Amino acid sequence: MARQTPSLLPKFLFLVAFGLSEQAQAVTPSRGLDIEEIIVTAQKKEEGANSIPLAIATYTGEDLTALGVADTRDLGRLLPGFSYADGGFNVPIYTLRGVGFNENSQTASATVGVYVDEFNLPFPVMSKGSNLDLARVEVLKGPQGTLYGRNTTGGAINYIANKPSEEFEYGGDLSYSRFDTLAAEGFVSGPVTDTVFARLAYTTTQSGEGWQRSRTRYAGSDAYNGKTGRDPGNEYDRFGYDRLGEVDRDAARLSLRWEGGEQWSVNTHLSGWRDRSEPQALQVIAIESQNAILGDFGLHPDVANYPVNDPDTRDAQAADWPNNGLNFRLNDSFVSGGLRLEYQLDERHDMVLLLSAGRFESDGSFIPQSGLDTVNTERNVFATSDFYNAELRFSGELGDDLFWQLGVNYSEDEVDEFQRLHHENVSIVFPVGPLGGLLGDGFALLDNRSGFGGNQTAEVAAIFANTEWQFAEDWKLTLGARYTDELREFNGCSRDVDVEDNPGADQEAPGAQNRGIGLANAITLISLAQAPMAGYAPGRAERGGCFTLDSETRRPGRFFGELHEDNVSGRIAVDWEFAPEKLVFLGLSRGYKSGSFPLINISDSVQYAPATQERLDAIELGTKLRLFERMQLNASVFDYRYRDKQLVTNFRDPIFGALPALRNAPKSSVRGAELDLKMTPFAGLFLALQASYLDTEVEEFISGDRNGEEFDFSGKPFNYSPQWEYSVVAEYTLPLFDDYELSIGGDLSYRGETNASLQKDPRFFMEDYTVINARLGFAPLAGPWKVQLWGRNITDEYYYNNVTNQLDTIGRYTAMPVVWGATISWRR
Repeated sequence: MARQTPSLLPKFLFLVAFGLSEQAQAVTPSRGLDIEEIIVTAQKKEEGANSIPLAIATYTGEDLTALGVADTRDLGRLLPGFSYADGGFNVPIYTLRGVGFNENSQTASATVGVYVDEFNLPFPVMSKGSNLDLARVEVLKGPQGTLYGRNTTGGAINYIANKPSEEFEYGGDLSYSRFDTLAAEGFVSGPVTDTVFARLAYTTTQSGEGWQRSRTRYAGSDAYNGKTGRDPGNEYDRFGYDRLGEVDRDAARLSLRWEGGEQWSVNTHLSGWRDRSEPQALQVIAIESQNAILGDFGLHPDVANYPVNDPDTRDAQAADWPNNGLNFRLNDSFVSGGLRLEYQLDERHDMVLLLSAGRFESDGSFIPQSGLDTVNTERNVFATSDFYNAELRFSGELGDDLFWQLGVNYSEDEVDEFQRLHHENVSIVFPVGPLGGLLGDGFALLDNRSGFGGNQTAEVAAIFANTEWQFAEDWKLTLGARYTDELREFNGCSRDVDVEDNPGADQEAPGAQNRGIGLANAITLISLAQAPMAGYAPGRAERGGCFTLDSETRRPGRFFGELHEDNVSGRIAVDWEFAPEKLVFLGLSRGYKSGSFPLINISDSVQYAPATQERLDAIELGTKLRLFERMQLNASVFDYRYRDKQLVTNFRDPIFGALPALRNAPKSSVRGAELDLKMTPFAGLFLALQASYLDTEVEEFISGDRNGEEFDFSGKPFNYSPQWEYSVVAEYTLPLFDDYELSIGGDLSYRGETNASLQKDPRFFMEDYTVINARLGFAPLAGPWKVQLWGRNITDEYYYNNVTNQLDTIGRYTAMPVVWGATISWRR
């Protein structure tokens, strides 16, 4: 049952009232949140956020720091309607206004685009280090295909980094918090010559204690088995640990600005991050056999008898991972560079050239996938993702009433990915034989290692135009369109893997050995039986080679596919400024998400059938009102209509059971409303209330359910899309001792119930939750330092961002418990 949360509001509102005094009426604080309009570049030109006929949320870098937003995943606390889910394989899944894509390979393209200074990060996993040294973040809601291109049907997040300064500046933040976590961020900025300016920023986060605790090996657990798993002196004495979740990550950015005179300037950057943290483990709440032949009789005793967590548990730290010498740790890195040339052709015309390139690499990141203390299904990820992008655009004015933009864009993406699976006792490899243990008694009868991978490339060319026409004193028309042509090529397969095969052999546990007859031999036997029935000669799967069966010939081999599509996206909007700082707008827009080949564990090539591009048509009515000079009210209602929405369902394999497949749903819809209210009732006090309502529906779609059986999803709401979300932010700053100020703040975020499965399986139910954060700051009125004490999730609310099926297990990715910390900041 969902819990009632409104009773928590009085506790939070107490933070607002606490400390209010009459002195606040007469004093203007030197720092703090406010409602001043932020200048943005959402439409690729500078303008006030409240004058754009578009739903947009903005926060300054100082706001994000004060509110503890350190990652794109944290934006959901401030932006109702935006959510993050852990895909399970070190891939974030972002959803905005119900528009998301639940596919967790490195090759998965997003529906919410992420940009840094207009430079695109084409894959969600690349966004980990985006929050470094920011001036602001702009979140554009609704399809943004005209100016931002493909894969922005949900919207776009544009991080704007701080730029090199003309005067010498430096500063930093140092934090210490629970789980022995130390975080530091610093920057230095200033002139190099009279015309060249530079800025260098760096951040690091290190922790000495993991926040997750083994369900079976942590001494305080009710399922403690009496063994911590530590074996000092052994060659893997660290890997049997009873805690997981230590953090080890860094990010850096070097920015240069060259002012070449009055007509042109060049901005360039080189940035990157690395992550060697321990990945999160699953909190298992149910065991379900994946074996399509034996069912529960195919479960290994270590799996069948595992002490699963009570679904009603409130222990966010309980999880599990194998205790056999496997070192679960990420090994990810990303580097990118970009160049922006701005040239003023004349007083009314400008040119901008954007060039960027980047590479993401996961070199054997080891993920504890199953959530068990035995090797059921764990995986190594090896991936390299390269991208190149170029955009040239011109803009200008025709008279005083018309602004135009015209541009071309070209990009290339290439992803090579291989995932190595460790499955000593997963049910689909028959660890318990069909003859009462006479075959496969405790060991994998088929195989204890396998893998899958592929290569996917995309070449995209586009041309776009956008105009803004002030056709009357208070009325403006915005009209834009973009033509996109995309060629996508893919090849991939599932592979036979032995313990000594690379990549990944160096990450095996000591003493690991091959088990079973081998999947290559098993698939060869299947081909021997099925290919003649299909009218073809049987094929042979080679050791270490591909074993995916062709859906027509039933011969094993590699799949090759090509997808060539084009589209025209666009937007038309009219806005009316009926009074100063009061705007109403109506917009119609269309956006597309690229088609894609799924990169998943596949036994039959029918699973590789690509999902074609999805189309989203949107209509939105909104308003932006400045009221009484102390209040900003933004609101909108919208209606989205999908065609061919891409959804992950299941395919029924006669041997391996339900396996994932990517399919198109012919019709779906989203209807919703949003409210964004910010105010400063009197000097020193800032209040904000944001809320969203969503009504999502799959209107027409028949595909495979969780068991791979045909199921009609019509009438089902989207997964990961709660109806109600809201957030409240409050901060009060008051003078202290004449020369100092004290700030008291907090924020509350509520997320309604939803389900992680499209089928609405009750085991995948995601209950509603409320998270409260608080902070207390002290600083001189004139700076340069500030000290802040803070708490995240101060009521220790138990909640989770995903429920997922990992072959024999169903489990949750829980959020961290209460975290207390302190930060000291310095700016010069």
